[in-house]
Amino acid sequence: MRSVLSMLGVAIGIATLVTVIGIAGTNQAHTRAQLEALGSNVLEVTPGDSPDGPVPLPETASAMIRRIAPVEGAAAIRALPHQKVFRTDLVPETMGSGITVDAVEPELAGTMDLSVADGRWFDDATSSLPGVVLGARAAQLLGVAAVGQRVWIGDQWYGVLGILAPAQLAPQFDMKALIGDDWAVGHLVDPQVTTIYVRTRSGTASQVRQVIPLTANPAVPHAVEVAARSRLEQAQTAVDGSYRALALGLATIALLVGAIGIVNTMVIAVLERRGEIGLRRAVGARAGQVRLQFVVEAALIGLCGGVAGVVVGVLVTLGYGAANAMTPMVDPAACAAGVVLAVLVGAVAGAYPASRAARLSPTQALRGA
Repeated sequence: MRSVLSMLGVAIGIATLVTVIGIAGTNQAHTRAQLEALGSNVLEVTPGDSPDGPVPLPETASAMIRRIAPVEGAAAIRALPHQKVFRTDLVPETMGSGITVDAVEPELAGTMDLSVADGRWFDDATSSLPGVVLGARAAQLLGVAAVGQRVWIGDQWYGVLGILAPAQLAPQFDMKALIGDDWAVGHLVDPQVTTIYVRTRSGTASQVRQVIPLTANPAVPHAVEVAARSRLEQAQTAVDGSYRALALGLATIALLVGAIGIVNTMVIAVLERRGEIGLRRAVGARAGQVRLQFVVEAALIGLCGGVAGVVVGVLVTLGYGAANAMTPMVDPAACAAGVVLAVLVGAVAGAYPASRAARLSPTQALRGA
């Protein structure tokens, strides 16, 4: 029973440590996901200027950017301001619909979280055909309710491949008519890449921004502009820093409380066994053997209590995530550190009183019991 109670004290301290770190990490991941849904990890790459004038982005820029390890997606946009879109070819060109036309790469849908409400998105085959994907608002204005219909763009008909659902991450695409990049390059007059949208892995936008210029245009890296779509990236950096400081502070407090609890439990447990120590000494056990026995016992109690505390902490973290509809974040490093801490503190806490009691004579130890 004494050993079980000792393990319980150790488990409470380690469970507190794991739970505090886990809950802080869960909240940090949830906040980061909310910011990323608004575009905090999306960068915009545009052509820059040089002393000789504007420098266009190379045709291979988006493909090269996709090779950067933390990049999850990159897609080039070619704005076509001179192309107008109408429901029929009978509408005078002097009338404007307010709908802009862009040529896009098939990777745009994954990069900017675009989903198709009806029809299909571009693939390697349809990107080279005269097809169009309409934004949600653009389809309403043109009176296009289903795929298979046609719209007039420039001087020819385009078949409607799909209609986008309202875009949350990039609402500007709601008022666009999108055509395939391969078709635009092969049939329109020299369309230039105007923007490359880049989606990065969580928390890596700042690092990716630094290497994009050399990757996109190695010959003239200073003529590549890279900007976040908003100030959300700065907000995410601030939030991550705040959560890290909070987790560090709470973990330090939990660590201190847990260590004190472990030391207190072990010291009391060993002091209560001074009579057993005296009896062992009386039958011939040496002081070193007594110390070793209690250090090993204390380390085993710390190990068992530490493992139990990690299990409890993980379960509490999982329950917290489920109760708040968040993805629970269990830190493996905190779990491993908790077990190691329990073993070390348990061994140290058991060694001191055992060593002190082992130095007593058998009669003094038995009398103290």
